[in-house]
Amino acid sequence: MKTDGFTLITLLIFSSAVSSCIRDSLPECPPESYGFQVVFTYDTPRGARSFDPDELKVAYLYLFDRNGNYLKTIPFQNPELNRHYPLNLELPAGEYEFVVWFNQSEIFNVSSYNSNETLGDPLRHDDILALNIPPEGYITSVIPLILYGNMENIPITGDRLQTVEIPLEQNTNTINVTVKGLPQTGHRYFHTITDHNGSETFLNKPARGRDFSYVAPMSVKSEAPDLFSSLRVLKLYEENHPRLMLWDQTDRRELYPGNSGLPDDLIRLILDKYPDVDFLTTHLFEVILVYNTDMSVTVDIRCWNDLDTNYEIEPD
Repeated sequence: MKTDGFTLITLLIFSSAVSSCIRDSLPECPPESYGFQVVFTYDTPRGARSFDPDELKVAYLYLFDRNGNYLKTIPFQNPELNRHYPLNLELPAGEYEFVVWFNQSEIFNVSSYNSNETLGDPLRHDDILALNIPPEGYITSVIPLILYGNMENIPITGDRLQTVEIPLEQNTNTINVTVKGLPQTGHRYFHTITDHNGSETFLNKPARGRDFSYVAPMSVKSEAPDLFSSLRVLKLYEENHPRLMLWDQTDRRELYPGNSGLPDDLIRLILDKYPDVDFLTTHLFEVILVYNTDMSVTVDIRCWNDLDTNYEIEPD
């Protein structure tokens, strides 16, 4: 009988606890979570844009409530940009904002919008993703592909078939430089781009930053005597006036623009050739510098956007 009495008491306590959690007014009852799926997409009018899977290392999905309050961060290793490979999540019913950044943890610190305090996670939308720039002000390593997406006021309804689709945009540009006609003297040359686009708000808006330079060595391409280099840079903004330079390290002098009278403003060079270029969908640019025997120089620009299927650049 003692055992039966103990069992009865235990059942009564358990029943009371369960019934108390049914009452919505009690704060100790956790809200019920509902399963749904998330997919990341990058579509163009010609179909889905593909990326090298090795470039898609990690995606950080940041969740905010309907009032913009940060809730949590969910990392996804080797994410897929494919509707057939959704990510499964659970959240209580309600409206949410979804913000995703691909690969940003490799090169950015999260900083408070009103101080230099480094944060583990964003506290508000105005917090800053600040590029890790070496003290000397030069970035010589290859920065990763950066993608961003944001969906606001998304209701989680409890429908197990619900899918939240987050379209992405690319936050990096590739600038290739080909140099023709330089005398073969064995000099070392570098291609640099100077900008101050090293900071973005958490919602992908430009924030004030200091000048720094991306630097890449020029090398011989294939059998031709032409020199070639490639730089991946953060998103180009017209108002930043990023500057292009060709540097002769051996003679320690600027070759381009040098005394040519040509502009070093990369955006101006692009817009002079392509006044209607859409920087939101155009991420690959080539600058071709052709030197004559008297070392005068001409410049040409080519670009490829997300609608182009062939991204291989083969200069004439």
